[in-house]
Amino acid sequence: MSGVTKELDILKQLFENLSDTDKQAFLTSVSSKEQVKKVIEPRKVTKCPHCQSTHFVKNGKDCGNQRFLCRDCKKSFVEQTGTILYNTQKDIEVWEKYIHCMIEKYPLRKCAEICKINLATAFTWRHKILDALQNMMNEVELDGIVQADETYSTISYKGHHKNFNLPRPAHKRGTRATKRGISKEQVCVPCGINLDGKSVARISNLGKPSLKNIN
Repeated sequence: MSGVTKELDILKQLFENLSDTDKQAFLTSVSSKEQVKKVIEPRKVTKCPHCQSTHFVKNGKDCGNQRFLCRDCKKSFVEQTGTILYNTQKDIEVWEKYIHCMIEKYPLRKCAEICKINLATAFTWRHKILDALQNMMNEVELDGIVQADETYSTISYKGHHKNFNLPRPAHKRGTRATKRGISKEQVCVPCGINLDGKSVARISNLGKPSLKNIN
């Protein structure tokens, strides 16, 4: 499992562990028309999504979408590659409606009913949106006076079943960590905010962070 995949898994765990109030605040912070547009709409192609090369050329069209061919890795891609709209059969309006359902804290079944999509699709979309939010967070840069702190959340191994050895005794959801204080059972998430209200939070490591972890 790649480092990026691990970070996204932990991000999803942290989101699920937030209180309803914190979930509402987080989703509301990205619910403006401009932010929803960032999550949904494809961006101008500046590099290959597969190898990050800038050496690519146009390579015909597919269903009205411009295709590109990377000169380095020889893979083809479209504007939507790597976005939540890639391989989707639904219109952007349905995605916007789904995001607003998330903001209203509707359960998956209600989201599926309102958006007229399958329950499994509603589950997949939720994780696609969280992945997109993580990518947006990675682009945030704070300037000026910045205040920083860190928060901790108990790590969860929910979803790990096949060929996986649990590194600790199993316990029910909501149970506290077996070790007191900051330990390897706690995920450290450094957070920062500047005077303009722009904020960023990124996963660092398990346990107490070092300067190397934060950098």
